[in-house]
Amino acid sequence: MLILGLLLPVLLGLTISWLIIPDVPILERLGLGYALGFGFLTLAMFFLNVLGINFSLFNATILVCGIIALSLVFLRRKNGWGRLLSMRLSSFPRMKVIVSSLSLFEKILIGLVIFFILSNLMIAVYWPVWWSDSLTCFDLRAKLFHEAQSFPGAMAMLRDRALKENFGFYVFEKPPMTSLVHTWLYLCGWTNPKVFYPLLFLSLALIFYHSLRGYVHRYHALLFTLILVTTPYIYGHATNSYINFPFAFYFSVAAFYLYRWVSTQRKGFLVLAGVLLGLASWIRQESTIFFLGYLIILSFFSISRRRFFAPLIFCLLYFSIMPLWELYGKIVFHFQRAGGPGGISGLPAILTMTGRLWDFQRWKDVLTFFWNDILAWVRIVFYVLIFTTLLYIDRVRRHLFLFLIVVLNIVLFLTGTYLTTLVRGFAGSLGSARRLFLMFLPIIWYFVALITAEPRFSNGNTELVDTPAEE
Repeated sequence: MLILGLLLPVLLGLTISWLIIPDVPILERLGLGYALGFGFLTLAMFFLNVLGINFSLFNATILVCGIIALSLVFLRRKNGWGRLLSMRLSSFPRMKVIVSSLSLFEKILIGLVIFFILSNLMIAVYWPVWWSDSLTCFDLRAKLFHEAQSFPGAMAMLRDRALKENFGFYVFEKPPMTSLVHTWLYLCGWTNPKVFYPLLFLSLALIFYHSLRGYVHRYHALLFTLILVTTPYIYGHATNSYINFPFAFYFSVAAFYLYRWVSTQRKGFLVLAGVLLGLASWIRQESTIFFLGYLIILSFFSISRRRFFAPLIFCLLYFSIMPLWELYGKIVFHFQRAGGPGGISGLPAILTMTGRLWDFQRWKDVLTFFWNDILAWVRIVFYVLIFTTLLYIDRVRRHLFLFLIVVLNIVLFLTGTYLTTLVRGFAGSLGSARRLFLMFLPIIWYFVALITAEPRFSNGNTELVDTPAEE
């Protein structure tokens, strides 16, 4: 049963990823399959409960196996088993050739990446769930889900035991993805659900490397993958059971695929970006304001390339997931303020505060707060971003889409911090804002890696001038 807890979601994710995009490297496929698998597994558990069926191990397994079977039937009709099998079998000889071609420097980089990922896994599984918010919210909710196997049942159990009447809202306010992941692992016999996070960390490394590999040389992609996995703030969050690292994963990987769509115009990358950003909203509601920023930039680039339906596809995929938990909370739990400042119901509150945006003294205080407090543990990354952008300013145009994403993300983050301080004050905003900034770090490293690489482009276009990526 322990193996089932990891194997079944991965199989689900692999079939879904093959449906979306059939020809990505096998290691990237595994990382993508892991992330998509757990995301869609938790959505399946949610819809079981919406239909009035408990998300027990048996019910969830039957549903997931049904989805996998239907996906495989569709894949067979679309591609044929022969093509799928030949694609997978051809990957192994190709990987053998790649391994034999590695230089000593590249082997050292790979060895260090593997070491840090394995150490992250050992730290995560050695320590049980112990962080305060996880004990009192995310993992507590998972244990209630495990016991009741339904959302209303879990809420009833919590209200029977809670001392505060509004405690139920606090526990059930956030979207449930990570809690449902814990629930699934508990159902499968895992005593420590934190195994989910370092394996997601591994998935981030695999997708980050392959997202770079199409644009930069192999040693450069490996070097920045090592920098990514050794960034202390990312590494530390990948060992705990908070929602911040999973949110950062889905948010940043969505940006990678959105950039790859702009570069290649492959529809599968656009679909992955919309789905992954939707899954980010299945973890935290704060994705909404950044989605709007992405949509503005995507619309500009889509219109210039006559891809008029791309923003619509992106919107439909995102909004097919984003409002689910907020609507469920209002209909079933009768939450009046579900969604928080980043959800649908939070947008009117944000709009009512926009009239207070022109307090320049407060803006000065927010910028000081951002620099001295929010960036306290990641300031070196910000220094690197500024320095490399200025040093390689002539290359920024080649990656203009990603540059605008980085800049707009920071602007929207500062605006959101400003608005949040109007409600909570600076002290109440510090911890949340600092943890939320984690979502930008992989994107910043991705951009820095691209602009510092030896150019592989011709006349600023996305046509590679040397041989395609080996992997």
